[in-house]
Amino acid sequence: MRNFGYLLLLFLFFWISCNEQSGEGKFDGIKVYPSNTWYWQFKQKPVLLLGASDYHNIFQRDDIVDELVLLQSHGGNYVRNTMASREITDHHRDLWPYKIASTTEDSLINIYNLDQWNDDYWAKFERMLEETAKRDIIVEIEIWERHDCYRTRDQAGWLRHPFNPDNNINFSEEESGMPAIEWPNDSNTPGHPFFNTVPPLQNHPLVLNYQKAFVDKILSYTFNYHHVLYNMNNETVESHLFADYWADYILQKAKEINKHIEITDMPDAHDITDETILRVLESDVYTFTDISQNNFQKGDMHWERIQYVRDILKDNPKPITNTKIYGADLSPGNVDFWGDTKEAKNRFWRNILGGCSSARFHRRPWGLGNTQQAMNNVLSMRMLTDEMDFFSHRPMLELLTDREPNEAFCMAIPGKEYVVYFPSSGEVMLNGAPGKYQARWLDIDNSAWEDPFELELPASVKSVGDSHRVLVLKR
Repeated sequence: MRNFGYLLLLFLFFWISCNEQSGEGKFDGIKVYPSNTWYWQFKQKPVLLLGASDYHNIFQRDDIVDELVLLQSHGGNYVRNTMASREITDHHRDLWPYKIASTTEDSLINIYNLDQWNDDYWAKFERMLEETAKRDIIVEIEIWERHDCYRTRDQAGWLRHPFNPDNNINFSEEESGMPAIEWPNDSNTPGHPFFNTVPPLQNHPLVLNYQKAFVDKILSYTFNYHHVLYNMNNETVESHLFADYWADYILQKAKEINKHIEITDMPDAHDITDETILRVLESDVYTFTDISQNNFQKGDMHWERIQYVRDILKDNPKPITNTKIYGADLSPGNVDFWGDTKEAKNRFWRNILGGCSSARFHRRPWGLGNTQQAMNNVLSMRMLTDEMDFFSHRPMLELLTDREPNEAFCMAIPGKEYVVYFPSSGEVMLNGAPGKYQARWLDIDNSAWEDPFELELPASVKSVGDSHRVLVLKR
């Protein structure tokens, strides 16, 4: 018996060690929540990701700590970080990852050595990872930024890109297959050679090796942390073979060290019924789906497209994220296209009540960024979900009748809890399980609970005033 006990203890030690090494067992990092795979788990608990920040490449900013402190103080725990280097303003100039070999007469164009790293760039990147990890803020990293390779409204573009053969000492146009001329201004037209380097496409091994070095450098930092989600592209219009190649590459690197990671790609289709989105939804490689571009849709169409995605995934659910919510009254573009401030707030709430695992207000001026309005919505959402058995809810618009388009939205645990969100004024019939419930209104813009009252279902529910509110009912 003594030998049996010793062997049993030895077996248990071996089993625990194997599970920890393989990333199973007590893995504290971000992963799909096993009990409800529509959502995330972090540090062994389910977690809803909420964000609002003013930068897409937050690691490049000197005031990053101020951003994170503000977000955390309002219940936020989610930031976006593109590995982008395209913004040149009066007060800021993005760094590139490579060491400058020489300068030119044009102060905005440098000559780089792609074999040497810019230590300041990578120090900023590591600082971002440290500061977000310290605060349990999840980072969604976008590896490739297509707008870096085009002339964009943010002033950078191919003429200043280190992979332009005129801007480095490492390869010529003939050796690399990279153009030296300015690439066409229309970034919605696919085909830039930078995104055709992989073997299934044009196969430019010289440039591909430099791209691999860049990705390896990113992973040398991120693999030391457990709060990172990986997104292959920002708003890509390029061939999916480029994204798939890098997804396989990063997953293989993770497998080599038994590192658990979650990964996706972000096509640019605003209509998320597009086949480029369907590819990500049905992929066994991509473990979550970012539908940020759906945040150009409005009203019921915005909600219905979320349900379209959930219906496709219903037999094999995975988290649906929104790393960008567009819309702001002061947007320099067409507000009818981007959406106004009210629509941005509506999108934020429809995303979460519609069954998404994350929502983040996009940077100003194209979104609300870290404005007080955005922060109040983040705080109110956290106040709401902390009061609920949130991860057991599901979208149930069918419970609302006598409803006009975009008048109200609902998620519920039938017979236990109901949540009804009013974007503005309205009155609908809530056909919940008969019985008496405790009800409370949450004033979203002021992040304030109102006095509780009793409500018997089914019942007609009328919003209070014109400001958007949410009603919570508990059995």
